[in-house]
Amino acid sequence: MTKKPARWLSFLTIIERIDRRPYFIAIRRGLALPLPLIMSGALALLLRYPSSVDMHRWLMKVFGPRLDFFCDNLLAGTFGIGALVALYGFADALTNLHNQRLGHRHVNPTVATIVVVSCFFTLIAGDSEGTLSASLSLGRGMLGALLVASLGGCLFLKLCGIRCLRVPLRNLSNDPLVGDVFTVLPAGMLTILLFALLKVALFAAGGSNFIGTLSTLLAAPFSKFSTSPLFGVGYETASQVLWLFGIHGPNALYAVQEHVLVPASNANIAAVVNGGHLQFIFTYDFFAAFARMGGSGGTLSLILALLLVSRTVRGRKLALFMMLPALFNVNEPLLFGLPLVLNPVYAIPFILAPVVQILIAYAAIVVHLMPQPGYSIAWTTPVLYSGYAVTGSFSGTLVQLLALVAGTMVYVPFVLMAEYLAGKRGQEVLASLLHIAESPETGLKAKRCLDLPGEEGRMAVALASDLEDAVKTEGQIFLEFQPQVDFRTGRVFGAEALLRWQHPFLGRVAPPVVVAIADDAGQTDRLGLQILSLACRQRNAWREVLPDDFVMAVNLSPRQLLDREFHRKVLDILRREQLRPSWLELEITESTMLLPDVIAIDNLRRLREVGVKVALDDFGMGHTSLHYLRELPLDTVKIDRALADVSPGSVNEHIVKSVADLSRTLNLSLVVEGVENECQLKCLSALGCDRFQGYFFSRPLAAHACLEFVTDANWGPGFTA
Repeated sequence: MTKKPARWLSFLTIIERIDRRPYFIAIRRGLALPLPLIMSGALALLLRYPSSVDMHRWLMKVFGPRLDFFCDNLLAGTFGIGALVALYGFADALTNLHNQRLGHRHVNPTVATIVVVSCFFTLIAGDSEGTLSASLSLGRGMLGALLVASLGGCLFLKLCGIRCLRVPLRNLSNDPLVGDVFTVLPAGMLTILLFALLKVALFAAGGSNFIGTLSTLLAAPFSKFSTSPLFGVGYETASQVLWLFGIHGPNALYAVQEHVLVPASNANIAAVVNGGHLQFIFTYDFFAAFARMGGSGGTLSLILALLLVSRTVRGRKLALFMMLPALFNVNEPLLFGLPLVLNPVYAIPFILAPVVQILIAYAAIVVHLMPQPGYSIAWTTPVLYSGYAVTGSFSGTLVQLLALVAGTMVYVPFVLMAEYLAGKRGQEVLASLLHIAESPETGLKAKRCLDLPGEEGRMAVALASDLEDAVKTEGQIFLEFQPQVDFRTGRVFGAEALLRWQHPFLGRVAPPVVVAIADDAGQTDRLGLQILSLACRQRNAWREVLPDDFVMAVNLSPRQLLDREFHRKVLDILRREQLRPSWLELEITESTMLLPDVIAIDNLRRLREVGVKVALDDFGMGHTSLHYLRELPLDTVKIDRALADVSPGSVNEHIVKSVADLSRTLNLSLVVEGVENECQLKCLSALGCDRFQGYFFSRPLAAHACLEFVTDANWGPGFTA
């Protein structure tokens, strides 16, 4: 029983390793770049090739006779250059990943992209205008684009690493781009020359049109078995494998369509007209209706699987967004937007789902549950209607429904696998963002996270957008509360409200990351006021249970205090939540607090005048601690958790004792954070500290659990060490 999970985990590990290879990451990013073109081109396809002649006439009547001209031009400017745009995106992404791995800008991505584009036109683009157009197009040109981008990009980056091929002129020019170009000039020239030699070698071997020759060779094996089920399985498998590598499968196997499938369709149609016997099962219309529901790969089933089992908002939104074009069998947005091309996670279902659907339709015909396809349909005919239209029977629609269900079941486990791997990778990137957000080197930067390169930067940008939505959504932003204990009396005298964000896909996002991203994105004020409002609301809900001296502590961002109207906003919240000012304590963080500003001090003084308490958090870890004590109106000092680990004769011991003595002299309340064990507690108590906060007493708790903890402590036997 333990072998299956072990094998499954091993399979996941292999898929994860492949998926994280820089090559596949660059492929996904490169294929995402032409998405605006693909979506525009998909619309043009639906208008240019409607599902019926009557629909085409109606569109011409509504939009005028120039509709086809408009669509053709739109297709030329979108799908017509899709391969070139994908090549550009791949080369740029591969170079950025290369530089990221080395830790510095080794090669300028723009220069690398120009070299790869030159290699593409040198090797792939033909002399005639028609061949050139095909080489640039999304369908027929993608194979050449990926081949050249892979070979040319990797070769150029490899040559750039050879010291003797680098010209050290980067610092001799005032323009950094000029320096970048001269530095890799020999490597770029050599790469382009090698591709020119490869073109000459291919021409000498008789391969003047590489893509066309490959298409003919691929089509040859299928023409002999057109009546066998092995033909249907083999043809669709070959088509899907080609699509998996970014090659338009039906176009690459056009010889099969021209010499086998279209003649079979014509023969069946003629038999229907003449009342004869239909001879062929596998026709062009059969594959259009039963193998490519939603487009190649049976991707309508993938969309249904995403809607059924996706646990992420992104997955469901993507499925809904792609649903309309998929109903008309246009799946390029999904192929390149998810993406499916060269995606190791979806490789198996992408090939298997349409094969299963073919076998279901074939079996239905063999056992006479459905007529053979005897009518011609446009490839954009909507799913479910196409099953009826191609067979002339509603049984065709029922078979399509059964095939859709089967295809969905094929995709479901791989959707779950993809989300598991994405979630795991997301947690790793979040951990990296947490390290960056907490690093003192990044604390003074204008933007700690949003300007980061690589996956961390992209994650931060996505989180900034999600945070904006979360602030507006009920339940994502919430609070937990950590009790503050007076060890001398055993009473809980307060609780600190702590920010929590439950991201719908990534789960809990660490508070330092949330704060850093909110600061970067300019959402600090809004988020801070929401936290303050939630904390005041909760304290007011406890008014009948807890004593009047129980204080709710809330952290402030330094930026909030620089708002001239901040004190008014706090007072508005207190009035709205019907909270006494003396029940609220505002904590300002000493380690990140801006030097006392006139506006900040004015805000704090105005709030203290009405009874709001002010605490200085993380005291003792900065260079300006005493300066803050002199300048700021304070009620409480909180010693940083890094000083809580004291030992006899240590520096921490002397600092804590000095702060305790100073607090008593200034009549300030002193709280020590981060107390985690009994030894720390005894040492700190011996130094004159009585008030504590930390895991030794309690972890942060949900509101109901915190209330239970406080009532048990305040009316129970108390704490003992």
